[in-house]
Amino acid sequence: MAFTNITCPKCNTVGQMSLLDPNFKGMYRCWKCREFCNIVLENNQVKSCVALTAEEVEKQVQLKNLQDKFKKGYK
Repeated sequence: MAFTNITCPKCNTVGQMSLLDPNFKGMYRCWKCREFCNIVLENNQVKSCVALTAEEVEKQVQLKNLQDKFKKGYK
């Protein structure tokens, strides 16, 4: 497990994230300005980091909740 440095596209603050899987695609929230961004990690390297609007964040949260709801129903 390695730490990955993520630079916020809004405030340029460097944050860290550690995951068991070296590949990740999803939301990340800056610890300083609290801005959400969509990140893509491949082999613990940041390939993409794009700031999200409030509407995009809401859509992703709703989608995640819907996916979780269906996963619970089929277990």
